[in-house]
Amino acid sequence: MVIGVTGKIGTGKTTVCEILKRDYGAYVVNVDEIGHEILEEVKEKLVELFGESVLEDGKVIRKKLGEIVFRSEEKLRKLERLVHPLMRKKVENIVKERSGLVVIEAALLRRMKLDTLCDHVITVVAKEKKIVERNKFARERLKFQKDVIPQGIVIPNNSSIADLEKKVREVVSLIWERRESQEANTGEES
Repeated sequence: MVIGVTGKIGTGKTTVCEILKRDYGAYVVNVDEIGHEILEEVKEKLVELFGESVLEDGKVIRKKLGEIVFRSEEKLRKLERLVHPLMRKKVENIVKERSGLVVIEAALLRRMKLDTLCDHVITVVAKEKKIVERNKFARERLKFQKDVIPQGIVIPNNSSIADLEKKVREVVSLIWERRESQEANTGEES
């Protein structure tokens, strides 16, 4: 089973994924980490698009790249056109190779069309005030995440870790119930 976990910056996606890994043995595919790997693979093209300043000692400096692309929608789209297809292919390969519960953690799950790989999608949401408390760079990044809207099962995360853990347990129970119901219906049809 593949579950996508999405939501804007600072909502608690990573925490939800950690709970799924710890409590349910999920294999978590962190799409941001895959993106970091891809940046190194395409660094010559990055220099071509954004200039030498994105490199230091032959390595891509994500902070410098971020300063460039998060100031311009056009530059961000250029970066996405370059890296998203490569990231998607890598995620697809991981999902094909894994069995059991696989969780894809991605803020841009829908934009990257990774939601099509998922049996279920969980969207973690939080109030903007909470998001900014959790991540000081959030306001700048939120401008570029307007299309990150709730889909699938929505988990509000404005409270404690214990509250979030309880909500994740409830969601997993719901998903298992749906799955068992679907399997029972499929069995009746055969």
